[in-house]
Amino acid sequence: MSDEQQAARPPTSITRRRLIPVIIVIIAAAGFLYWLLTRGWVATDDAQIEGHLVPISPRTVGYVAGIYVHDNQHVAKGQLLVQLDMRDLRARLHSAEANLATAKAQAAAAGTQVSLVERTAPATQQQASATAVAAGVGIDASRTQIAAAEAQAMSAEANADAARDAVTAARTQIATADAAIDAARAAVQAAQADVASAEAQARKVASDLARFQQLYAADALPRQQLDAAEAANISAQAAAKASRERARATSAALDQATAAKATAEAGLKQAASRAASAEATARQARTVVNTARAGLSESRARFSAARAVEAGARTAPQQIAISKAQGKAADARIKQAAAEVNAARLQLSYTRITAPEEGIVSQKTVELGQFVQPGQALMSLVPLRDVWVIANFKETQIGRMHPGQPAVIRVDAYRGREFRARINSIGAATGAKFSLLPPENATGNFVKVVQRLPVKILFDEPLPPGVVFRPGLNVIARVDVRRGARAPRHAAGGRG
Repeated sequence: MSDEQQAARPPTSITRRRLIPVIIVIIAAAGFLYWLLTRGWVATDDAQIEGHLVPISPRTVGYVAGIYVHDNQHVAKGQLLVQLDMRDLRARLHSAEANLATAKAQAAAAGTQVSLVERTAPATQQQASATAVAAGVGIDASRTQIAAAEAQAMSAEANADAARDAVTAARTQIATADAAIDAARAAVQAAQADVASAEAQARKVASDLARFQQLYAADALPRQQLDAAEAANISAQAAAKASRERARATSAALDQATAAKATAEAGLKQAASRAASAEATARQARTVVNTARAGLSESRARFSAARAVEAGARTAPQQIAISKAQGKAADARIKQAAAEVNAARLQLSYTRITAPEEGIVSQKTVELGQFVQPGQALMSLVPLRDVWVIANFKETQIGRMHPGQPAVIRVDAYRGREFRARINSIGAATGAKFSLLPPENATGNFVKVVQRLPVKILFDEPLPPGVVFRPGLNVIARVDVRRGARAPRHAAGGRG
């Protein structure tokens, strides 16, 4: 090329040719610098904020009587969330308490019976022995008669004690009858509540039937729905009638308990009369001691009677054992009734559904008047103070990753802000292994796909004021694999 041709070329073409190497060097330097800065970091945007989702469910059946929270409301630990209808459980508690009172009264009666047998049996046996000895001795008739009279006095006093014990037993029966009356009244109240509920349902069904009949008359309703409404009306009326029958039955039981109390009171009067008579007999027996000068024939008659009484008195230990066994059975019934009372109180406490911890109410599905069962999901509680990050890193990224390494978290909801964190643990298996249909590579249709492992990352410090991380938010997680102490070999398997 001649000098004239070179001079004729434009200057911009020369300048462009000189800039190309410079640009290549700058790009290479920038790439090398970027590689130096990022070679010790691994990052993924397949990450989310995770947290606890606490399910709220009842522990007993019932109708919802009150709801005291709404969606997205902040609640404190122990705050009342839902109140179930407690009338049925309260009536059950009253019935259990009445049964407990009845069991205690029966135990008291059994104890009185044991005391009565223990007192009367030795006295009867002693009287029979004394009478037999006194009647058998024919030499000293006077001393025998005096001994017999004294024995009779002791027997009369024992009978008086037994009569007084009978008075105590009659009073115990009155207490038992009072407990039965309380239980019958509780049953009457429960039956009346059932009657009111059944009659209200019957009225509603009858109203629905009348409306359906009008719609059917206007050709706005098929015959099948009208027949169903008529059948429902018949069933509701029958249920109302049955509830009224049960109410009358419970009223009859209350009348029967009242009559039993009247009978017990009459028995108390009779026992008091017998006690007065026994005390009079005891006073009379004491006077017989001064006039106990009977003949030998009377002594022989008393001897025969004493032998018969003595034979019957030998069964006293068996009677005492039976009475003690009845007392133990009564004590067992007391324990059973007390357990039923505690169970009824526990079921009643389950009608108050409270927050197990502080959090935000979410997914509220419960409504007033809804019938709920144990384990049924009513709402969820999300505690926002305890959150973490689950980042799904590729298997090619976790070679130098282990628990304790620092991380930087960027949340999409707070762009431009970074939060310091640290690896807590690494998953034991890939996410595909926990899927509903894990891949079966042995089928012959194998395609290698890069797998991902879940890595749990915890924040190093409390969140700044005004920053709230909610489970499910997307984040970008970056981990510095150059830093942190080397963990054991099994740490990469998620046991760090």
